Amino acid sequence: MLSEFLDLERWAQWFSGLDREFIFLLALPFVVAIIGLWSALADKEQVEEDREPANAPREVPAERRRLARRRSDAGRVPHHGIG
Repeated sequence: MLSEFLDLERWAQWFSGLDREFIFLLALPFVVAIIGLWSALADKEQVEEDREPANAPREVPAERRRLARRRSDAGRVPHHGIG
């Protein structure tokens, strides 16, 4: 039984008897599965690239520090101009 299953001549004979449309329909689920797995892997790599480690020190850009300092300084001065 196993030797019949591994007989390449019989497989070639069986494939030669199939229509092209049927071969396409046989291969289609495998192609869709391979593309889906590739897409999931690509998405996973993109998410890992975009994610920063939680314990990594975050460097605050100079412009953001300057704006934060301006806001805190503006909070100390009354808006009506009387000081």
